[in-house]
Amino acid sequence: MKQHFNDLFQRSKILLPVLAFALILSGCGWIYHTDKKDDNVLDLTPAELSIIPFTSVNQTGEKVTHEDLRGTPWIANMVFTRCPTVCNLMTPNFRVLQYALEEEGLDVKMVSFTVDPEYDTPERLNKYGENNDADFSRWMFLTGFSEEEITEIATQSFQTIVQPLPDGEDIMHGTSFYLVDEEGNVIRSYDGLKADPEPIINDIKRYLQQ
Repeated sequence: MKQHFNDLFQRSKILLPVLAFALILSGCGWIYHTDKKDDNVLDLTPAELSIIPFTSVNQTGEKVTHEDLRGTPWIANMVFTRCPTVCNLMTPNFRVLQYALEEEGLDVKMVSFTVDPEYDTPERLNKYGENNDADFSRWMFLTGFSEEEITEIATQSFQTIVQPLPDGEDIMHGTSFYLVDEEGNVIRSYDGLKADPEPIINDIKRYLQQ
């Protein structure tokens, strides 16, 4: 199944600029030392990306802004509840990461932005989170922005895409997990289609020891 998803994205010309950007960044050294190179991990510090201002609501309808996420590192991804393809791998992998963070005792938030905000109401996101064993004290699901706003968050904050596909309800979007530091800088990305949380856990530990 994973190969099918990879083939789908490789065939899409929409992702070529993003992939080219990733290849450029992959040659840069990360500010935090790593013991070995991992092709599924990407240093984003040279791109100087940061979370743009946004206002949203979470799965319980509580207001959440970019300022509320400052002060501690957090992990972000982009999904949507009626996603027929990649989210069916990404969300379980995010759940595995949740378990790993809990096991390691790391106080790091997890944020899933929906790329389908008109459909994904707080109620739908709450149910989606429950179905995926989300610990809402750690893992929040954000909606309440417009389609234009989530596209801006994707492109400006994460250098990725949100692109509705014609003749259907599917939406093409990035499949990475992103490490954001306490000041809102996007410093690292990981392959969200990989189930191994160890690279993320190791990077968070290194970051917190700085």
